[in-house]
Amino acid sequence: MRPTAASRSPDRRGITPWRCPEWRATGGGTGSLTVITSTTGSNLDPDGYTITIDGSFSQPIGTNASVTFTGPSGDHTLALSGVASNCSVSGANPRTVTVPSGGTTSTTFSVSCAATGGGGGSGEVIGQGQIGNGSPTLGSDATTFNFDVRSDFTGRFTASDYADVHGDHPASLTTDPVADPATSFTAYRNSSSACSDPTRGVEVDAVGREDTGNLVGYTLTVCDNGPAGSGDLFDVFLPSEGFRVSGPVTSGDISKR
Repeated sequence: MRPTAASRSPDRRGITPWRCPEWRATGGGTGSLTVITSTTGSNLDPDGYTITIDGSFSQPIGTNASVTFTGPSGDHTLALSGVASNCSVSGANPRTVTVPSGGTTSTTFSVSCAATGGGGGSGEVIGQGQIGNGSPTLGSDATTFNFDVRSDFTGRFTASDYADVHGDHPASLTTDPVADPATSFTAYRNSSSACSDPTRGVEVDAVGREDTGNLVGYTLTVCDNGPAGSGDLFDVFLPSEGFRVSGPVTSGDISKR
């Protein structure tokens, strides 16, 4: 949750000027400071945080994002605020960061969030296969998937959309909290109204990394309608992009356990 705070818009380079008349450079000259947030766990803070420098300059920052400032070199105090009650910041907060004259430095605030309920019971869902009738080649209608997600928010998910071509490879989306801690599973619901029998469904909210490097939130919805060939449902929706890929499983299987 982010409180109302004074902020300043970034320039066309995405760099926020950080200049206050009352500040004094302690090392002489100016430098650049990049602040990074890395949030993992479940029920991530939906509206991000606020980063404050020396108690006088505040800037909103997302849950998994970065902001670059330019300002006086020397030692400066950084504080991350607006953290939800189910989340905690690892390491010193506030902390002191030294900005080199004419140089750059960075600091990362690592935040972990605990579940706040709504998990829908224990469980696991596993799937491997594709939707679409084409072979998984660039430009076809195939979307392949491979996942093993558990209700304790562990596991891995990856999918590739061959209809969405990015250069020499298909668009892809991956959540793997072990290999990429910026990605995470944030909710697990042990049923879904998208299924003719809701008890055969699972819905998972997650943060994944696209092949472009961007982090995006998405919802995975699946229906295990029986053994392979039973017309299981696979659906992924990215609300920030208004994008959905959905259809019956044409090869492979989804198994709810």
